Amino acid sequence: MLVWLNGRVLDARRARLSVLDRGFLHGDGVYDTWRTYGGRPFALAAHLRRLTGATRRLGLPLPGAAVAWEARTRMLLARNRLADGAARLTISRGVAGVGPAPTRATSPTVLLTVRPLPRGIAGDQARGVAVTLLPFPRDVGRGWGAFKLIGHPSAVLGRVLATRRRAAEGLYVTDRRVVTEGTTSNLFIVERGGLVTPPADGTILCGVTRDLVLGLARRAGLRVREAAIDVRRLARADEAFLTASTIEVLPIVRMDGRRLGGGQPGPVTRRLQAAYHRHVSLTIGRRPSF
Repeated sequence: MLVWLNGRVLDARRARLSVLDRGFLHGDGVYDTWRTYGGRPFALAAHLRRLTGATRRLGLPLPGAAVAWEARTRMLLARNRLADGAARLTISRGVAGVGPAPTRATSPTVLLTVRPLPRGIAGDQARGVAVTLLPFPRDVGRGWGAFKLIGHPSAVLGRVLATRRRAAEGLYVTDRRVVTEGTTSNLFIVERGGLVTPPADGTILCGVTRDLVLGLARRAGLRVREAAIDVRRLARADEAFLTASTIEVLPIVRMDGRRLGGGQPGPVTRRLQAAYHRHVSLTIGRRPSF
């Protein structure tokens, strides 16, 4: 794999970071991930707006113009012979002291990578997937959940537990039995033909795909509401699905070994999948893509 690191294209096996990089020592950095279709980034401007907000919050250098990252993403995809994939831009503070507080100004570490999409994603979208409830919430406080921070041990442990339980995703559960989001996805349920999703109150990640699906649902005339979803409400839902850039709209058909809804993707989920794919086709067909 080739990567873009601080302005240079390098073989990933030969790319090097300092052992004193604050992203490694303290998780002092942010990242964002966007999907590509046919070699072109999708919704890049929205991802960079979110990343810019995160860098400002941490006092990191801004990522810069979308046009530059469009060109770098397309170049890196071509060099890696990928078309449909996922690109990740990571920014750390770089080498600026080993203590919690930076001791000097320094150049950031900026890394762009691309990777293939998960295998079998089309089949999962058609058939639906299983999820598991995690015995812990996401490890960020109010106000920080809206950012993609480098350090996220709850997501790592959550995905490990989900894999052990043969589930595609783990859902965070608070001590009040409220389900908030997945380790790398947002949650939606369908009740009486309308959508419900956890509120964007600073504790969940406001996903770019989440926002897009909300807009598509409203344009389709569906009722949309942001409200808390506890475990029992999720279990009783008519339908449920996950959203994220790489998985788009992914139906949930089982939860901890039990069928959810009818045990197969429901009509509202199917409708939103179709609307999402139409939107992608129309957007990618236009230029520019940001």
